[in-house]
Amino acid sequence: MAQLAIREYDAKNMFFNSIEKKYTGIKISCTKDLEQLNEGKKYVIKPDMLFGKRGKLGLLGVGLSKSEISKWFQEKKGKEIEINGISGTLEHFLVEDFVPHQAEYYISFTAKRDYDEINFSFEGGVEIEENWEKVVMIKVPVNTPLNLPLLRGETGKKIPLLTKEGQGEVSQQIDNLLNSNSSLSSEERARVRLILLQLWDFYKNYGFTYLEVNPFCFDENGEVVLLDMVAKLDDQEIFRQKQHWGDLVFPNTFGFKENEAERYIKKLDGETGASLKMKILNPNAKIWTLLAGGGGSLVMTDTLGALGYADNIGNYGELSGNPTRDFTREYTRTLFGEMLKSSAKNKYLIIAGAIANFTNVATTFQGIIDILEEKQEDFRKQNITILVRRGGINEEQGLANLKQSCETLGIPAIITGSESYMTDILQNIK
Repeated sequence: MAQLAIREYDAKNMFFNSIEKKYTGIKISCTKDLEQLNEGKKYVIKPDMLFGKRGKLGLLGVGLSKSEISKWFQEKKGKEIEINGISGTLEHFLVEDFVPHQAEYYISFTAKRDYDEINFSFEGGVEIEENWEKVVMIKVPVNTPLNLPLLRGETGKKIPLLTKEGQGEVSQQIDNLLNSNSSLSSEERARVRLILLQLWDFYKNYGFTYLEVNPFCFDENGEVVLLDMVAKLDDQEIFRQKQHWGDLVFPNTFGFKENEAERYIKKLDGETGASLKMKILNPNAKIWTLLAGGGGSLVMTDTLGALGYADNIGNYGELSGNPTRDFTREYTRTLFGEMLKSSAKNKYLIIAGAIANFTNVATTFQGIIDILEEKQEDFRKQNITILVRRGGINEEQGLANLKQSCETLGIPAIITGSESYMTDILQNIK
């Protein structure tokens, strides 16, 4: 399970859609986007680029007019800043209505191995970490049914009710929590209860691994205002959540600079049911990997690091899920292109994975062989050694074909199958 962070705008927009309300936030990436703002209103503006503590970083404009927002945006747009040693350029912003308010609340939901963790405080805001002793934690076993009291809305969507009939474990614990604060009026308690249940329902049914709102408050009409939201989704939910996520874009983390090869593999990954991943770690590294399976790729990469080669690993990625010969060929060609640009001498290409129970080893190896033939002269010039360990469907045929190809092309290779442990081939690196 990989966690995919999404922009604050997208998280809030999804939430308000889930409760059949319109989200009024505006995405701002260029001056033309500012035309959506109205004269005479006050706004809040901040970067929307997957980093927090924007107020403490001086990157929060509060109570600004349209002209002031425009000036603030033009001063910050394209500006390079450094956060925790990572440099990046400010490109994407979020503008929302400025809402005067009094009380601020904190809520977060986190997926753990065996339970969901809910953290709540009656005192949210920028100092929440310094006042963590005021946060109350609720642990909900992972298989606990929602059992929320529900009402069908006009469009058929489920909306939590304020009634106490048929409450589940979570709503009962929330009631106990809210009742512990005697300063809340019954109306305030009902409002907070409703938003907590709606957020819990949203978190559980939209594929989140983490959802934090810090803070949320209520406007003069009693409508909830989510002042700041952080959200991460489970990548394994992509196909199940198509209706909820729609055309959701998963942005890179702040400061991440994706090269052309990574962009191309990401594009290919979106075109196949197989899994194609690539991240360049060190463009001038000595060791490059063509690995199958998420678990296998982690084991091999971790073992390389444990053997002292962490600084010499060129890439991390995987080619799994029974990719076709064509997709294997494109992935391999892209990887070889990055490897051949490396200035390192006497490089190693590691082709490895666990024992496949789904992927046809012979088919994927044929795609690799196609590109070895295409790049054979470069392999010989750069004295690249291939280390192979792979098992699974048609492994004998695939390994034999690869061995014969390497011998014919004059490329040094050590090739093993499921008779050897997956990481044994790494002992051949010198």
